[in-house]
Amino acid sequence: MKSSHSGRSSQGSPRKAPKPPGVPRAGRDRRASANALVDRERAVVAREASALLREAALARHATALGVHGATAPPSSTEIGRLMDRMREANERLTIAAVRAQDLLDEANDEAAQAKRELDEVLSELRDANERLAAAATHAHTMAVEAGQREEKYRQLSSRLLTLQDDERRRLALDLHDSTAQQLAALLMNLDMVTSARKALDPRSWQALAESRSLAEECCREVRTLSYLLHPPLLDVTGLVSAVRWYAEGFSQRSGIDVALDLGEIGRLPQPIETALFRVVQESLTNVHRHASTTTATIRLTTTTDAIVLEIQDQGRGLQDLHIRDDGARAAATLGVGIQGMRERIRQFGGNIAVEFTDLGTTVRVWVPLNRELS
Repeated sequence: MKSSHSGRSSQGSPRKAPKPPGVPRAGRDRRASANALVDRERAVVAREASALLREAALARHATALGVHGATAPPSSTEIGRLMDRMREANERLTIAAVRAQDLLDEANDEAAQAKRELDEVLSELRDANERLAAAATHAHTMAVEAGQREEKYRQLSSRLLTLQDDERRRLALDLHDSTAQQLAALLMNLDMVTSARKALDPRSWQALAESRSLAEECCREVRTLSYLLHPPLLDVTGLVSAVRWYAEGFSQRSGIDVALDLGEIGRLPQPIETALFRVVQESLTNVHRHASTTTATIRLTTTTDAIVLEIQDQGRGLQDLHIRDDGARAAATLGVGIQGMRERIRQFGGNIAVEFTDLGTTVRVWVPLNRELS
């Protein structure tokens, strides 16, 4: 009885398909619904079959014992009715199994579709990662190339500034040793002609006097130009003497009083002295052109590891200013002179800051000491 019931219950039960990986929620719901349906139909059929079998067993037992007053053995009609009920239950179980199989097939199809879509998404993600990696590599390569180009630009700027200083030094020597000497000889000849003024008429004497005055002026301008191109004091006595000499001459030429606060810094490497002197030249030139002031200050000091140069005026500074994000005022366009100063200082590992305020303009330069020059 028990084995027959077990065989009948397991006969119509379809074999469960293995659950594919990545089944979506809708597929899992369909699969659970199908399994629940099969289990319910199976339980109903099992209960009906068990009741029919018990009735048939009781009837056979009563007939065999011949018990008086026992229920009469079931007729063929009753047995047929029982068999019909069992067939109906089996059919319902079969239909439930088919429906469950259909639901499982749909769930498997959805799972397969979801897997294909997941594979497509993963493939797109892999492609996106590859493109991102390629873009990152390209960006890194561009950054390296940009750094290399910037380094080459700095080297070229440093080389150009060095060549410029060398050319200025050469022109200064040429003016001093050639043009200035020729003008000095011209003055001596004019002095010799002047000694014979008695032989000259008044008109010739006037022309001679004017010629000598022009020669003296040319000689002074050539000497001044030679010193401005490259002051001999910069090579002979150092930066402090050259700055003091230049400030005095600048005050005489421009009428701007320059106050000096020059510490005893001693001698510096010749490239650093030249760069700082050029910063002083350019800064005072900007004061004369743009500041509209009568005073300026130059401070030169040392710290334990650096040289600090500061040029300050009390004028209006550059008028073409804009307000930065941090609230500070800055020039909308920095001139070639300021860019040149920045390049000069950068080659020694220093920095330069230009500050514009309502009280004037301040140029601060910081150059490290004990740094190996390239």
